[in-house]
Amino acid sequence: MEELVSFKNVNELISVIHRYMRRFLETNMKKFDITPPQFEVLTTLWNEDGIVLSELGRRLSRDGPTITGIIDRMEKKKLVVRKRSLRDRRVIQVYLTPMAWEIKENLMKMQSEAGREVAGDFNAEDVITLEKLLKKVLSNIEEKILPKMEQ
Repeated sequence: MEELVSFKNVNELISVIHRYMRRFLETNMKKFDITPPQFEVLTTLWNEDGIVLSELGRRLSRDGPTITGIIDRMEKKKLVVRKRSLRDRRVIQVYLTPMAWEIKENLMKMQSEAGREVAGDFNAEDVITLEKLLKKVLSNIEEKILPKMEQ
């Protein structure tokens, strides 16, 4: 039972960290007229421009209507464009515009600075350990919790 009590504290810490980081990112992204979900889309597309809309939603754990709404708003801001696949007209791909590429450096710098501040006096080993533990938590969620939600 003691194990569950301590994990309750971990859950609370994760929740507080998430709220603080989201608030920090929202505040800093306002300068670019970007929301955190839009930033997630940008970072995904900066790594793989032209991804299929449904795959983008899957990677970001967003359902169809939600990812469509995010992309709609990003199109209005001229950050992305949707194009039908040449191979299959039913498939819609999402591409970054030049404007999205122009803001990449500043947004990534902001994210990097936030990471340095969050890490504070962590050494490299601390960061590696934290990343390993968080990956284990994520893996457990994907393997044990998500399948229950999809039933």
